[in-house]
Amino acid sequence: MPATNAITLGGSMIELLAAFVIVVHVFRALTSIVRTRSSDQARLLIAEGVLAALSFSVAGTLLKTIALQSWPQIRMFAFVLLLRTLLKRVFQWEQRAIRRRSATSTSAI
Repeated sequence: MPATNAITLGGSMIELLAAFVIVVHVFRALTSIVRTRSSDQARLLIAEGVLAALSFSVAGTLLKTIALQSWPQIRMFAFVLLLRTLLKRVFQWEQRAIRRRSATSTSAI
């Protein structure tokens, strides 16, 4: 059991790092808005932060799977992993859309 607790703690620490990544990117986005008044740049920074955080979060969750002991826990893990994967796809789509929009607006100038 102590190894299971250590693994779960490690997974939780990785997920805490994911939260920290989001906080840093939100701060950078707010700073960007104050400096440039560009919401597109701020949205891009937040999308990058969320994508990085989701990667850390999935890694933490995968580490915690070692401690799963029942089918309901495994089903819940699969659902959470699916949800995080879908969120990651949505943020990647948003990031591409912002970059395309920025590229067309700068080429029009």
